[in-house]
Amino acid sequence: MEDDRSREHPALSEREEQVLRLAMRGFTDTAIAHNLEISEATVGTYWGRVRIKLGPYSRTELVARALQEESRNVVAKLQAENARLVAEMQALDFENVDEHSINIAMQLIENAPDAMLVVNEKGTIEFVNESTLALFGYSRNELLGERVSKLIPERFWHIHDAHRAEYLANPEKRKMGEHLATAARRKDGTEFLVAAALSGIESPNGLMVTCILREAALEPDSK
Repeated sequence: MEDDRSREHPALSEREEQVLRLAMRGFTDTAIAHNLEISEATVGTYWGRVRIKLGPYSRTELVARALQEESRNVVAKLQAENARLVAEMQALDFENVDEHSINIAMQLIENAPDAMLVVNEKGTIEFVNESTLALFGYSRNELLGERVSKLIPERFWHIHDAHRAEYLANPEKRKMGEHLATAARRKDGTEFLVAAALSGIESPNGLMVTCILREAALEPDSK
């Protein structure tokens, strides 16, 4: 069956796109040849055609550019979904908030197709959905009331705190933030990268930041 994303670069043929996408998944040329049941020399020929169409870059550069493009596309989709969810949440009557309104807000988060969490101004996690729990390997009780930095490698905590402070201090940045490749950490300690879209929602208790996450195709820096 053809990959749904197999023609994301219109200039490339289906087979050229397949070669590029397999390389993005970490396949060597030998592995690509085996997967597509062609010779390694033929794989090299396809790389030559890809360079003619996309630019005179090395194999590594072509893969890096394709991964970056994919990450941007993912973030654009996350932003659209985040904007829709935020609009629905902002439509709630926070001035006369009641249990029904809270339940609606929680349902919007729970039904989001990607991992979604809500963090208050202090950086404390207020809500998470099932997709967040599945992505990070925690139970709901292990995350609610915890600092959001729990989901980030410790060596990046100071950077995250600085970014969060800047985000809260600049009203123009409350509308939408984007991150193509943010380091994240699962409960078992494994690290990975996520694409993220952020939005700020004003509530009676201050600014609440919604964050939608999706695992990125890139591999995290192990250093």
